[in-house]
Amino acid sequence: MPRLAAITYDGLPLANGGAHKLRTRGFVAAFGALQSFASEVSLDSVPNDLVVEVVEGVDVPKEFTDPLLSEFNAHFIRRPCRQIGAYTGHQWKIDATSVNRIVEKLERLRPIPKAGFAGEAVLVHATWNLVLADLDRRPLPHQDKNDYLGFDVGGELYLGQSSVYSRISETTTAHLFLSLPFEEVIDDARRLVSEIQKHFPCRLSSKHWKIWRLTKNGQRYIGRKIPGLI
Repeated sequence: MPRLAAITYDGLPLANGGAHKLRTRGFVAAFGALQSFASEVSLDSVPNDLVVEVVEGVDVPKEFTDPLLSEFNAHFIRRPCRQIGAYTGHQWKIDATSVNRIVEKLERLRPIPKAGFAGEAVLVHATWNLVLADLDRRPLPHQDKNDYLGFDVGGELYLGQSSVYSRISETTTAHLFLSLPFEEVIDDARRLVSEIQKHFPCRLSSKHWKIWRLTKNGQRYIGRKIPGLI
């Protein structure tokens, strides 16, 4: 039987072009802050999706991009390029055993040149799937999208699944999506949010909380805004 409700935090919504901006500068500090956050709040702290990207364009020095293109082509599996206006983003899939070495290498290249409106010329995309726990570090129940009809609240964000997606470079942004397995705003939900805020390297917004309730026909969920849980 599907759950009757869930509480979400979508901050700031990627669909609106937003994400939290970390106060840290550079690759090592930003990755360390996000990895520490995942280790503190999630039972699974290994990033599950890691991509390094080099952005090539007419105003980006080739003496910066060419050595990186050669090195990453030699060691990692390419992903499809993406076009960002006149710029080309070359991407490679990397694994968790390689990410610290890459982050440290890119740190030594700072300051990172800009690729116009496309942003920094090299960055790391990192995603952590968060498995939330209670005070005794036991996994909370109902953290599976199948508990909620596989319901997508938008942008392939599902009730039952929490995550943080970051773009790490000279400056770093992080998009945090929480799906809290509570059917009402209770003390346990507030306690969990307080713990998440304690470790997340940005201030959570009070404006991006919703409670999603199952419709009477049991076919979908309807979300309505609620006050922030902090």
